[in-house]
Amino acid sequence: MQPVPDITVVVATHKRPRALLDLLSSLTRQTLPADRFDVAVVIDGVDECEPAYREVFEQMRTGARHALRYEFQANAGQSVARHRAILASSSRWLCIVDDDMELLPEFLSTHLALLSAGGERAVVIGRVIPERDWRRAPLYEAVRTSHMLEWHDRLARSGEAPWGQTLVTQNVSFGRAFYLEVGGFDKDLRLGEDSELGLRFERAGASFVFGDRAAAIHHSRVGSYEAWLRRSFEYGRVAVLINDKLRGDVRAHPLRNLVNGSRLNAAAVHALCWSDWLTRSGIATLRTTGRLLYRVGLTDAAIATHKAILAIAFHHGVKGALGSWPRVLAAKQAFASAPDAPREPT
Repeated sequence: MQPVPDITVVVATHKRPRALLDLLSSLTRQTLPADRFDVAVVIDGVDECEPAYREVFEQMRTGARHALRYEFQANAGQSVARHRAILASSSRWLCIVDDDMELLPEFLSTHLALLSAGGERAVVIGRVIPERDWRRAPLYEAVRTSHMLEWHDRLARSGEAPWGQTLVTQNVSFGRAFYLEVGGFDKDLRLGEDSELGLRFERAGASFVFGDRAAAIHHSRVGSYEAWLRRSFEYGRVAVLINDKLRGDVRAHPLRNLVNGSRLNAAAVHALCWSDWLTRSGIATLRTTGRLLYRVGLTDAAIATHKAILAIAFHHGVKGALGSWPRVLAAKQAFASAPDAPREPT
């Protein structure tokens, strides 16, 4: 009988076989012995990419010393895919990574050491390293990278512990028993499922740790501006649903960053989000401005314009879920006056 591995790497993937090959290849270079981990991949969607995925697994079976299993499912979202892989695993510990990550050699050994030291309620958030030329990516991609870089630099520099809302499933590990205890991923969520799980971990007494050496390079797979904008709006709508699900937990309030975050972005939200026409016009103007700034080499200013777009689209989604701008303002006031509301941006 094969020994049970210490940790299972869980990957959900959709229409990115080439990215998956790069990820799996990086797992063959881990310093953690191959018999101490296995890899579980669920391909979310049986489609035209199936032959390419099967080629990836055939190639990896000849080059990998660790156990590797995979399965296909009808497209149902990464929450469902990851939960499926977790239920089929038997390891004590789980590590969730995105399919476009390149894991540095000490990645798994660091995750495992921090989990073992932290105990059953440990949740380890690993460092995400951007590609060297990330500032040359389209601005909507650079915004996401900028946020992640700023946040991880802050955690590494200050030594403060992460918290539930900072859980991002690009690079995170935790105990299988703890995951099942809190109910696992909400399989109805296709966005925001990671921070929602993080908040439930926090409420259950999780001990969050930042793993600076549990590092992985994010190889951004460029999508489209239109898809990014739609997702930004949808994140706002989903944030209201998550807050309702968590029964008004102030840490999950969808307007926490409108109160605590950038004053400039908040001003843009208040100026533009009360009118759908103004929202569309303002976003278009900011996009044009950002592209002009980018062309003349003012990259940080250009990224700032797209951070503003992100804030506007998100809060437009919140308005759509709440039903009107006056309801947004009332919800904002209720959050701002709550004695237990966090006073820092998240």
